[in-house]
Amino acid sequence: MNPASEKTWLLKNALDHNGLTDVLGVGFHVDIDQPVTSNLTVYDDFDANLWNADLMLCRIDKNTFQLIRGSDRIGEVRAPAKARFWWDLPDSDMKRLLKKKTGLRAFMPIASLQRVNTRFALRNADEKIVVRGLLSQSIVDGNIQHYITLQQMRGYDKSAVQARKLLTPLFEREIPDFGLKAMFAEQNPGMMDKAVPEVLHLSPDMPTELAVRAMATEMIDQATSHVDGVVADIDTVFLHQFRVSVRKLRSLISLLKKALPPETVEALAPQLSDIAGKTSRLRDLDVFLLDKKHYLEMLPDSHAAGLDELYIRVEKQRQLEKNRLARYFQSKQFQHDINACRTILSEAPAYSNSLSNKPVQTVAKSLLIKRYKKIQSMSAELHADSDDEDVHDIRKEFKKLRYLIEFFIELLPGKRTARLLKRLKKLQVTLGDFNDYCVQIEFLSGFSDDRQIEMTKALSGLIAVLHLRQIETRNQVEAALARFFTDDMAMEIELAFGAKASGESR
Repeated sequence: MNPASEKTWLLKNALDHNGLTDVLGVGFHVDIDQPVTSNLTVYDDFDANLWNADLMLCRIDKNTFQLIRGSDRIGEVRAPAKARFWWDLPDSDMKRLLKKKTGLRAFMPIASLQRVNTRFALRNADEKIVVRGLLSQSIVDGNIQHYITLQQMRGYDKSAVQARKLLTPLFEREIPDFGLKAMFAEQNPGMMDKAVPEVLHLSPDMPTELAVRAMATEMIDQATSHVDGVVADIDTVFLHQFRVSVRKLRSLISLLKKALPPETVEALAPQLSDIAGKTSRLRDLDVFLLDKKHYLEMLPDSHAAGLDELYIRVEKQRQLEKNRLARYFQSKQFQHDINACRTILSEAPAYSNSLSNKPVQTVAKSLLIKRYKKIQSMSAELHADSDDEDVHDIRKEFKKLRYLIEFFIELLPGKRTARLLKRLKKLQVTLGDFNDYCVQIEFLSGFSDDRQIEMTKALSGLIAVLHLRQIETRNQVEAALARFFTDDMAMEIELAFGAKASGESR
């Protein structure tokens, strides 16, 4: 059957067997099958990655998942009832697709659906089937809707037109691309709203203090939207995203401090630092556990027992740290801390500082030029004998440059800024790798225990391998910086953020 010959309509009211026969029986003989009831639960991750990819992950019974696109089932697997990640599924194309779409995010139940399908066929006077149809009753979270689908059989165009004409008074409207996703969109339109962050729509002439306050308040809202996921320990991305939002907020306050009253900065900075500090240990433990396969591949099998002991210790520490952070996030103290920040930022602009009332686009471009030149100067002074801290300082400054671009990206020339960000991210990979090796070495050193001989051997082996990789990456840093800081890059920066950038988008 050609898909173009199938159409679905939302009905104004329920249509039972007798009603269907009454309406269509004047022109056709109506054969109606017994209704079939099915129940399913739809799953997605917090970011709605499956929904946004036009995919529906459905659990149709305790141990069976189906992956659906539109009206087509593109995969089905059996999996444990507690499966929450792509790696919990058996090897299959469906597993690989979910890995690509969800990454480290857990898929969670987001809505349930009960569907009653009743198939029917319309026959002409010669008893030939000329139209096939489907009555669907759909119940999504208590909301009931009724649909009818007609399939036109090849060669019987006039019969299909006649059937539609008889049914037209019952139609509410046509539903294009009918399927599970269309049902959910019709019956629970706000189902995925929480996954869409607010768009601020900064204007070039907006006073900088007003823009900073609006952006900062949105970052607090983004941070707190992840708290419940951290407390429930759904997946490690909730904590990561909470930290990213807080880190960006701290950077915004620091980089734009001259747009805010001094007392505002003095109140916010220590408060946000304290909140961020309480999350650091759990994130370090999460990162180590997520890289387990990578660490196991670093050492020969003779160190397996020592690594097992190390991971047992890390898992125990993680459980304790997760519980400690959950208690804080559920405490009155956290509510006080975060609400105090929100209250301060929600105050009306005072326009009392040097940048407060200046147009935000002008301020943003000026800060970007200055930040670029500062990093360029720091990089020029770097040499083979420079301390590791010098590299870390450059990495932090590059992160601030990237944040500045991301904060104000809607005010910057689109294509040119996108190319710049691509080069910036590539450089940050090298700087980030170097930092990661340093952090991992320090992290592992904290588990040293002379009483555990096998674990100590495994630790020593891991640290030695990481140290070698740290040295290799350190040797790549200066070359990566040299490739970034070219005359062409200087021109790109000037065209993107300088006076010539006005109205330029190429």
